[in-house]
Order: sequence, then C-alpha cells, then structure tokens
Amino acid sequence: MPVYIRPFKVSDLTAFVPLEPMTIEKEMEEGLAEAIEKSSLAVTGIRNGEVIGCGGVHPVLDNPSHGEIWLRLSNDCMKHKIGTLRWIKEGLKVIEETFPFEVLHAVIRCCFKESAKMVEHLGFEQTQEIEHEGQDWLLYQKRIQV
Repeated sequence: MPVYIRPFKVSDLTAFVPLEPMTIEKEMEEGLAEAIEKSSLAVTGIRNGEVIGCGGVHPVLDNPSHGEIWLRLSNDCMKHKIGTLRWIKEGLKVIEETFPFEVLHAVIRCCFKESAKMVEHLGFEQTQEIEHEGQDWLLYQKRIQV
C-alpha cells in the first residue's frame, strides 16, 4: 500500500497513537507544533486516508549546519515495516539533498530498541549514551556528503 506524503499540520500529532510515547512528560506544546508546521521542515505520511506518522528536521540552535531529526510513527508502520523504512529513507534523502545540513543528529531513549535499529540502518552512528533526568538516551549522528 503506497504512502502519500504531505506537509505537516499541527493536528497530525494527535491524529494517531504513536508506537513510542512522547519523550517529555506532556504532549508537544501547541506553539512548538505551530512553529514546526510553519518551518516547512516536516512532513506527514498518509496510508488509506489515515495519518500513519510524521517527522522532520530542525536546525540545532548553536550550530545551524547541524540538524536534529524527529519522527513519530503509528502501529500501522509495524505492519508495513519494509514500506515504512522505504518512505523514511526517501524522506531522509530529500532532507540530505535539499537542506544545507552537514551533520544530522537523532536522540533515542535506550528502551526504544526498534528506533535505534532503524537509525543505524539509515546510516547513523551512535556517538554517546547519556543519562538525562533519570532516563538513558542514545545519541546518534550522520555526516552528510556535501
């Protein structure tokens, strides 16, 4: 089943139940979601008329040549693992070819093993394991060929 990709909308964050809960105590604040929508650096995946995930990239504040990737997926994506990985790879390729990032980062909670496997498959390398506010996190990066 094909996935249709369209620009991200604020309402997309609540249009599905994510595989992995938000990593912060409360849901993303509406102001932040609106800023993501206006940035044009995020997209939403739709399959059979249903939102199945959304994600994007945002510049790292102290180094705009670095971007941080974010992604939220629905349970539907586990039923279609190969197709999901394919459209994520295509989206990552667009980010790499379109935006002036030299390095992309991903931060994953240690308990989310499937996410760690996915970013490694996408070419990210683990650089650190840290503890923040009582939780363990894996930090990844990927250098972009410029």
